[in-house]
Amino acid sequence: MSSSPPPTVSWENPEPQEGPAPGVEFAPHGGRLVAYLLDGLIIGIVVTVIATIGAGVLWSGSTMEGNRIVSVTTGAAVAATIIFIIAGVVGLLYFPFFWARGGQTLGMRPFSLRVVRDSDGGRIGWGTALLRLVGLVVAGAVFYLGFIWIFIDKRRRGWQDLIAGTIVVKGP
Repeated sequence: MSSSPPPTVSWENPEPQEGPAPGVEFAPHGGRLVAYLLDGLIIGIVVTVIATIGAGVLWSGSTMEGNRIVSVTTGAAVAATIIFIIAGVVGLLYFPFFWARGGQTLGMRPFSLRVVRDSDGGRIGWGTALLRLVGLVVAGAVFYLGFIWIFIDKRRRGWQDLIAGTIVVKGP
């Protein structure tokens, strides 16, 4: 018995990955990460400033005895509570507001990234933006696997994109 040499295999270039539309490509991993970190920094600063104002209002309406607060006026307590609620709402609605408004958060703009509908590349509305926010929570809740999924999916979609039917693209 003689063994024949293995068959010759010619190398073929892989099929090119079709982008979402001419002139538009899937968002790069690094750009998405840096944009998300920038957005987190922006949210952190804005919410901290608003909460500090609320703490100042609370402090100004307080009566101190030594180094402890013994009473707070009702007006100061109500005003501070409203300011703290505003801080929470700003932090919660930051992403959906910008996604529904034009598809770009402040952190996405320097990288020309945009969230669009996966089906046709159109703008997303408030309902989809809020659903994508829920998807962000889900994506991060399980050891950030939903974000890591961006490296696995051929269209670079995270769980938030799969849940909301969106995709992040780079381009006009």
